[in-house]
Amino acid sequence: MVENELAIENQNLREVLEVAKQITAELDIKMITKNITYFVRSKFNTWCSFILPKDFDSDLPIEFIYEGSKLRQKKMEFESLKPFFDFFQSAEYNQISFKQFSNDFANKDIVNILKESDPDFFLPLRGESGILGVYVQGKKEDSSPFTIEEIQFLTNVTGFGAISIENANFYRRAITDRMTKLYNHHQFEKTLEEYIQKAESGEINPFSLVLFDIDHFKSFNDTYGHLQGDIIIKDIARILLSEVRECDYPARYGGEEFIVILPDTALDEAERFAQRLRKNIETYEFPGDNKILHCTISLGVAEYSQKYVKNNSDIVSFVDKALYKSKENGRNQVTKFIYNK
Repeated sequence: MVENELAIENQNLREVLEVAKQITAELDIKMITKNITYFVRSKFNTWCSFILPKDFDSDLPIEFIYEGSKLRQKKMEFESLKPFFDFFQSAEYNQISFKQFSNDFANKDIVNILKESDPDFFLPLRGESGILGVYVQGKKEDSSPFTIEEIQFLTNVTGFGAISIENANFYRRAITDRMTKLYNHHQFEKTLEEYIQKAESGEINPFSLVLFDIDHFKSFNDTYGHLQGDIIIKDIARILLSEVRECDYPARYGGEEFIVILPDTALDEAERFAQRLRKNIETYEFPGDNKILHCTISLGVAEYSQKYVKNNSDIVSFVDKALYKSKENGRNQVTKFIYNK
């Protein structure tokens, strides 16, 4: 009997360490939650999800849940994670059944929203900086209760998950422009260098760059003020994020300039992307002080060429020349950079 219990403990420990090995070096929250979800699904034949902030400086709740292999990031129907996190921080629960949570948690609207998925229990994800999120465990398919050992096992797994999520948040802060939530200039330069090296060696297909800035932005700031200018920059970043693919790399290049790496994208396809973005921004109604505002952007597009591009400054200078042509020819347009034959 004792030998059997030790064997189970050793097996559980090996499995926890295997999950930890998979996630602790991971800096992508989607991959962290995916690895844990797949592991829990295979071990317990049940669902689980993660309730996390939308971003590292936001408390808007998003549920990370996998349906098959597909991630669904579901916006929760309550406005803030603060009361949720305050509850776990003050009560110092390591685990709480949904039944007990329903009785103890003051905000019954949130309780009713969470009740819809019929969870079994919650595990708070604790980091050095406090509560990072909440792991939601669904009931087993056969409705049998989780044993104390199984709950402890999941507590250990999600403990490593919390460490990984906190590290991912620290990394995201380091590579992100705080105002726009795009990648920052330094991270863009680092990534572009990697793309050039890989394209040069034939490891990846050629890629394209799109560089753009906001037309007459200085005059706009002078007229409407810098706070309104910041709103324009944030909204344009949101529009850009809604247009890019998951594989694309959008960054704030500086001030009112933005740049995007489009992997596996030829020049004409990149131009179509740029035109679509230009039209969306041109027709967008930016909120102003008691009035709707409009602005436009000028864009340059350049495709990687092994013959002409040896480093970052080469391709950036080419796409910048194309952007300059767009400005010179009247703004609110896209110009392609064409290499000399």
